Amino acid sequence: MGTLILFAGFGPFFTYEDISADPGLCFWHCEETCTDRAPLKCELSIPDHPAVDIWAARFSETSHCSFQAQLDRSHFYAESVREVFISKGLPKDLIYVALIESGFCPEARSHANAVGIWQIVMKTANRFGLAEDKWVDERRNPTKAARAAANYLSLLYNKFGSWSLALAAYNAGETCVQNALDKSGLKTFWDLMERSLLPSETCDYVPKVFAAIKIIRDPEFYGFHFEEEEFIPKQETVSVPGGLKLSRVGKLIGVPQKILQKFNPELCQSATPPGCSLYKLCLPAGRGEDLVEALAKHPQPEDKGRGGLVSRSFVPASHKTKAWLSLRRLGTAMTLKFTPGESYPVISKAGRNSEKERAAADSPQKSLHYVVRRGDTLSSIACRFHISIKTLCAQNKVNPNQKLAAGNALVISSRSETILSAKKKIN
Repeated sequence: MGTLILFAGFGPFFTYEDISADPGLCFWHCEETCTDRAPLKCELSIPDHPAVDIWAARFSETSHCSFQAQLDRSHFYAESVREVFISKGLPKDLIYVALIESGFCPEARSHANAVGIWQIVMKTANRFGLAEDKWVDERRNPTKAARAAANYLSLLYNKFGSWSLALAAYNAGETCVQNALDKSGLKTFWDLMERSLLPSETCDYVPKVFAAIKIIRDPEFYGFHFEEEEFIPKQETVSVPGGLKLSRVGKLIGVPQKILQKFNPELCQSATPPGCSLYKLCLPAGRGEDLVEALAKHPQPEDKGRGGLVSRSFVPASHKTKAWLSLRRLGTAMTLKFTPGESYPVISKAGRNSEKERAAADSPQKSLHYVVRRGDTLSSIACRFHISIKTLCAQNKVNPNQKLAAGNALVISSRSETILSAKKKIN
């Protein structure tokens, strides 16, 4: 009878602590169960540990209202985030790490300046390609940050071989966890936790994550209402001009600015970044085509000459030299100022413009932002747009010997017909 009860599902047959590792056995040992195969990375078992049960009880009893509110908030982000984790071969329930990290609040910021739903610090953001400047902070973009978090968790699992240790490293840092393992000679998170060899916050963090997932897998049992398919907002993205105010978007399509900001929490200002020619703006489903048509009929009046691509109220655009705009030999405190529509004549050593340069400055000018491609040089770009290297360098305040990296943005100011001809050749 006892054997039948065990196999019927009343607890795991073996736990990691019950069995000593024997190289002669073909069993794989993990922190949750002992099986005759390697645990798959896409699988997430809930450990049978008292700490998990304690936190499940706390969430369902003393913190019931706040936990339910966080579950409700997750509906807004769960669908798109879950797709990211599944596409990377990770357990879909790991998306609820965000519930413990921030309660699914994109504006959350910790005392250590970790930001967004996934509470990512700048070092990790840089490591996994999330941009941050005065206009956007992609750590607050639920989907982009989810990709970074998924990549980081995947890396941590590959390094430590279990989700318990991977989660501990996500919270405390991989160096902290690795040092604890090396110094103690222990193998599991639970051993480290029981001997207080990790920060107390981490010792609570991992059981919290497992407790939250345990509740979400059977919400009614714990007194919660939660259906993953309910209240998922339908949304779409549409490419819009840089420097486009959300207030203007709201008026064009009849959506309150507050709602637009909620759909685009990564925007630090109430406008799309003026430094880019096109920006993917998230809108309620069905409004993308409305916005495209509205912008075609009503281009931004501040900059009709450029088809409303950038609102002049947001220029000159000042961009600190971040990774995406890093030009070698430029310090991180330096700033490049790009002013569409303004020419930058070269100043002679005597401090005055030559007659030729003054004549060029008086001729009709047009500007564009050119994104550097692989193999481009200042010389090749200057030749393409029929301007001198000195003029190009003056327009962008860069050194003539500067090496360019693909993805850098340069402002090109020249005569309209010259730019139009060069653009046709590029396309």
